[in-house]
Formats: sequence, C-alpha cells, structure tokens
Amino acid sequence: MIELLVAITVLLISLAAAFGSQVASFGVIDSSRDSTLAMTELERCMEEVLTKSSDNIPVDYPEGQPIPGYEGVRLREQSISTRFSGYSGSGAIPDPLEVVLEATWLDSRSRPQRLTLTTQVAR
Repeated sequence: MIELLVAITVLLISLAAAFGSQVASFGVIDSSRDSTLAMTELERCMEEVLTKSSDNIPVDYPEGQPIPGYEGVRLREQSISTRFSGYSGSGAIPDPLEVVLEATWLDSRSRPQRLTLTTQVAR
C-alpha cells in the first residue's frame, strides 16, 4: 500500500511539473505573438510615415502624439507614437531626421509593453 502511495505521489509531482512548463510556454507564445503583431504594425506605420518628405514628417506626425489609425488595432490599448532624436519641435529640421516609432500595449496580464522601430530620413 505504501509503495502505491509513493508511486502516485511521484506521478502527481511529475504531472504538476509538466503542466507548469506548459503554462509557462503558453505565456512565452502569447508574448511572442504580441511582439510580432506590434512589429508588423510598426513596420506598416513606418511605411506610411516614409511616404512624407522629411520636412513634413514632424508636422504631420507630432512628437508624442498617437498616430491615427493605429490605436487599439490588434493589441489591447495599442498606440503608436513618434519621437524625433535631435529635434525639439522648433528650429531647423536636421538632415538626416531620425524617426523613432514606439508601440505600446498591455499584455494578457495587463502589464505595459513597449517596442520601438527607428530609421533616418534624408532629404
């Protein structure tokens, strides 16, 4: 009888360990999926931004403001905004202009996530 109890205990412990690793792998899969979706949206948004001339980009896409059409598209509370390294919003626009797109969203556990995509645009 004791041998049976020990065998069942060992079986339950190994099943719990296997189940725990499965739950952890689902979390990694969700995180990877979210990052892939965010990068896809960032690339799509960057293509849109790059259709503008470097002089119009800071005007059409003000720094720190969410870009219309990319809010809550695929991810929870998703937003894409711009930053311009080396440009304060006034004065001459640098050549090349460094454009940084930043995607933010909440993951499945309501933790904030962030991903950036950077390029330089020359005249």
